[in-house]
Amino acid sequence: MGVSKRGATGLQKIQHSILEDFATWATTPDACSHTEGMAQARLAILDTTGCMIAGGREPQINKIARVLLQTGAAGGVRTVAVGESFSLSGAALINGTAIHIQDFDDYETPASTHPSAPIIGALAAIAEHRSISLGEFLEAYIAGYEAIVRIGQALGGYAHYMAGWHATSTVGPFGAAAAIAKVLHLNTSQFTNALALVASSSAGLKAQFGTDAKAIHGGLAARAGLEAALLAEAGLTASPGVMDGKYGFLARYGGGEPLPATPMQAQMMAITQYPVLRKPWPCCAYTHRSIEAALKIRAKPDFSAVHVETGIVQMPEPYFRVVSVQNPESPAQARFCVTWCVAAALADGVVTPDHFTEDALARDDLRSLHGRLHVDAYDTQPGLTDLSADAPDTVTVNLSDGSALLETIATVKGGERKPLSEADIHAKFRACGGTDELAKHIMSGSVDQPFRFRA
Repeated sequence: MGVSKRGATGLQKIQHSILEDFATWATTPDACSHTEGMAQARLAILDTTGCMIAGGREPQINKIARVLLQTGAAGGVRTVAVGESFSLSGAALINGTAIHIQDFDDYETPASTHPSAPIIGALAAIAEHRSISLGEFLEAYIAGYEAIVRIGQALGGYAHYMAGWHATSTVGPFGAAAAIAKVLHLNTSQFTNALALVASSSAGLKAQFGTDAKAIHGGLAARAGLEAALLAEAGLTASPGVMDGKYGFLARYGGGEPLPATPMQAQMMAITQYPVLRKPWPCCAYTHRSIEAALKIRAKPDFSAVHVETGIVQMPEPYFRVVSVQNPESPAQARFCVTWCVAAALADGVVTPDHFTEDALARDDLRSLHGRLHVDAYDTQPGLTDLSADAPDTVTVNLSDGSALLETIATVKGGERKPLSEADIHAKFRACGGTDELAKHIMSGSVDQPFRFRA
């Protein structure tokens, strides 16, 4: 195909649009059949399925389900999150939102997204509608992850996120579209159209953080990607050059000239170059280093929460900007309040989904401790990357006897340098409500067997 532009001599062909390059790679036989990549995809599915099961118990999911029923989107596809059936689009919306709603789902740093919410939210819907093998599901996940990382990098990565975009909602739809296009076995032209179509559904701002809309971004991205791939399968088209040029997606959403896209090559495997990062605590990752510091303080023999006079959380200003809720009035806000998360860790020695409920927000001890904690957000050098170890978090607690306890954490637990073990992921899956039978199916099932979620 290529992209056409009008010059002095008429229409000129520009070859190798980023979407065509990606589609050519993704439709190459065995492009996503990578042993280590598929092993990582299994872990992603296990962790994300646990998040989907747990998220399905949140009250917002029932509200979304009622709206879908009112709009005639009932029937057809069983959802993992609530066990009821909706249209394909409705199931993707429910699944993607449920995965993301507790902010317990995985993330990656090259594109600064929660990749599995849109990818698996969409795949979980299609897997209940068409016969898909586990191997096809794994390869589709790899294709979706690859799309998110490569397009996110072309957008400028963390710079796109820092500009105010919620990358899960802007880049995530491309991952969902690529995953569904892969599992539907679309040809190169159809695959390109799926990615080009979903560019028109890319939206979502960080200004929504701390509200229900933030979680819904994961569902909207899953739904958009699913629908774009199905539209492409049906024969609808879009501009293959929508990403490219001065007025293309990369330039407009990136806030300037597009970055050079990484050429696609067989066996590149972003999933092995840039691992999926998994969360030990159900709240924004920018709170996690402070949580770990607080837990270390909590474990000291001379610590007592009732003797805390004041506490200070020192963290980089760009990270604090995301978790700067001052006085949380809802569970969604609490997940983006670093001082609330630190108070929970100091008070109870754990941080669980129970700390982000209306009951927890009504606890006098947590409210009192939270009110004695403050944040010192410090400036950073230009070129800061996502969760950089060069810009650590420090928690200092001043006790009533005049002593002070301090811990500094530079690398986030669950991140690339301190990943969760497979045993950790299994334990999290079970705590979320997953069964050993489903875990076995995901982790050791034959790639040739049909794949179904069964919570």
